Amino acid sequence: MKVLTLTVALVAMLATIASAQEDVERKWGVSIWGVSYHVNRSIDYDEANFGLGVRYAFNRYFFTEVDALRDSNRGLVLPVSVGAEIGFASFGPCRVAAVAALTVAYYQNDRTESDYVKWGPVPGASVTCGRAKTNVIVILSPSHEPIAALAASLMILF
Repeated sequence: MKVLTLTVALVAMLATIASAQEDVERKWGVSIWGVSYHVNRSIDYDEANFGLGVRYAFNRYFFTEVDALRDSNRGLVLPVSVGAEIGFASFGPCRVAAVAALTVAYYQNDRTESDYVKWGPVPGASVTCGRAKTNVIVILSPSHEPIAALAASLMILF
């Protein structure tokens, strides 16, 4: 939890610095993945999920993104997403948006020594200030607890 708190503080600081830049519609973004929080605390998940991704925005609302990162099971995950981002609030130069994506992801699960593909909806939220965009997504679970994890990334827009 300390890693998540420190990451959120760092992202907020970077977003404040980046918000001084003019608000221009930017098509490309590089995602820097970092942390997750898991509802199920009985499994030894790794909450440091480092990786990179690339996002292309077709317009103000629709995007596609490809990522590669180390997941919480200490394996590689390669998600490909298409989605929408709808702004619903702003504070100062920053915009808050709801995010909804359809994602297909290939997983190498080192904890269970298995490879598999999952797909489904991935809801989330973003805060954009200048060239910095923070993203928090919800990893859904088909089990009795609907939320498996929250994951956060920082995106630099170009």
